[in-house]
Amino acid sequence: MIKIFPLLALLYYSSFCAQINNAYYSTGEEAYKGGAEKMYQDIHDVMMKKNLQKCDKNEYFYVRLKINDAGKPGLINDKRTKEFIQKSPCAYDYVVKTLGELHDWLPGKNVTSSDGKLYEFPFFPNDLIGDNYKTGYNAKEQTEKAAYEGGTDAFRKELVYLIEQYLSDLYKPEGIFELSFTVDENGKASNFDIFPRSPSSEQFVNDINTVTKRMKNKWTAAKFRGQNISSRNVVKIKFRND
Repeated sequence: MIKIFPLLALLYYSSFCAQINNAYYSTGEEAYKGGAEKMYQDIHDVMMKKNLQKCDKNEYFYVRLKINDAGKPGLINDKRTKEFIQKSPCAYDYVVKTLGELHDWLPGKNVTSSDGKLYEFPFFPNDLIGDNYKTGYNAKEQTEKAAYEGGTDAFRKELVYLIEQYLSDLYKPEGIFELSFTVDENGKASNFDIFPRSPSSEQFVNDINTVTKRMKNKWTAAKFRGQNISSRNVVKIKFRND
């Protein structure tokens, strides 16, 4: 049975709150002091301190946090979270019991609204318990990246085509941008975001998320030790107005 403690520092956001600001941490920007390796190490330390035992199965939970301007994390509680809870109740229980004990979260830079930035990472609790944990562990670095049929250039070409077809009358982006997005375990791309941002870019991001629904699912999901997992991906896109 999952226990949620009322004084837990980790906050919870409903699905509609998660849509207020889709801003993610950009490449090179850390969400945790010392980076992902230090975050996993601190999770391991909390698990050992609380004497948590291995899950019966090698469960996996894809953590999505919103970290506000004060560096306080909030677990996104949406439809996918509920699906993960059903599939991986032990992993979810350990997310609740550990992340609220971590205090080195870093607020995002260039936040354009007060509700903060999003940070995502894969969580395999059994990797972080006892002798299973290895110093310097970082699940992302051990992950086989998601791949698009035809390669990254084919993805860029299709995306630029969709933007030109459906958004060219509304927006005229110019320059090099980082496009980040999530590819889930089934190869579905969603939660697109773009960087650099400006206070007026929120609607542009919303429209990108709308037009990309027209893209055919040509992604192969990322893999961790042969298991399909969700992953956050970044592609550089160059726009120009001739």
